[in-house]
Amino acid sequence: MQADNADKSKEIVPMRLVKLEGHEGPIWLNPEHVVAVRKALRDTKVETVSGMHMVREEPDVVARLLGADELAKNITAKAVLTYEPE
Repeated sequence: MQADNADKSKEIVPMRLVKLEGHEGPIWLNPEHVVAVRKALRDTKVETVSGMHMVREEPDVVARLLGADELAKNITAKAVLTYEPE
């Protein structure tokens, strides 16, 4: 029984990494550790469990490379217009 457990602990589990282009060079990210992908002023901000990274690709491209099935779009109005009839 313990021999079976020892064999399972030595199993090699492959890790999927995605290469993105950063300002100082390539950045390798594990998609399982990505928390959010957001559009910044000029670049895309990728937030992970270990910190934040700035990449040059567009947010849609980054999300697809990381394996997102669908993209969440914020469609709430920035300002509410009210009309009062006289």
